[in-house]
Amino acid sequence: MAFKVLYVEDNPLNTFLIREMLTITDYELLEAVNGKQGFEVALNARPDLIIMDVGLPDVSGIELTRHIKSQTELKNTPVIALTGDASEEVAAACRAAGCERVLHKPVGRFLLLDTIRAYSELKVTPTNPNALNPPNGATTDNKKKVLIAEDNRDLREIFSHTFNPRSFSVKVAVDGREALSQLEQEIPDILILDVNMPYMTGLEVLTRVRQDARMKHMKVIVVTGNAMATHAPEAELADLFLVKPVNIVDLMTFAQRLIAKPN
Repeated sequence: MAFKVLYVEDNPLNTFLIREMLTITDYELLEAVNGKQGFEVALNARPDLIIMDVGLPDVSGIELTRHIKSQTELKNTPVIALTGDASEEVAAACRAAGCERVLHKPVGRFLLLDTIRAYSELKVTPTNPNALNPPNGATTDNKKKVLIAEDNRDLREIFSHTFNPRSFSVKVAVDGREALSQLEQEIPDILILDVNMPYMTGLEVLTRVRQDARMKHMKVIVVTGNAMATHAPEAELADLFLVKPVNIVDLMTFAQRLIAKPN
């Protein structure tokens, strides 16, 4: 059964961005544009997690959280509050109402995804049941190309062996400078970038990549051990931003789904 996320948000752009991001996951996104609708959806659909905008048009998200938590069937449902007010008073009010976590706007979509993953322990499944076991006759021309830029040797090997060699052709780079050099020779279908690399960071590589028209269709997954990196302006240039530790099966499946998405 899919992990259900209820997003109570009156800004349609914010909802659209989250909806688009979650298309590569197995989450079921439930949407509500105000407090009344949010309560009704929560009561009827019983979500596994609620993301609550504090500044709703009809009722405060804090009050709505308090009302939700007063319901026996919803009292154990985690609520993540989103607020544009950075004061400790608002954060304290959110926690007092029952919010498990408070995030301050603007919230990067990848930070929000990582927060959802922390509550869900998501187990993703391939979109194609044969994706992990392709036919023995698969040719080099049919293989998807992957470039992994990671300075940690152990992680390079782990990430590399995640991709079935019958479906993927994998190359590696040990730093940002080498990654750019390899990209000049061949453009892969997907690039996996570590943030903290010598000579040139992953975000610097990402910026260069997005400035090159030849690479506009290449998908980019950025991985980092520092959640604060998701706040960097360059983070929004990535197709996906994952915070370590990264489940390697999830990494491969996310990569498959990104490649399958139309540009």
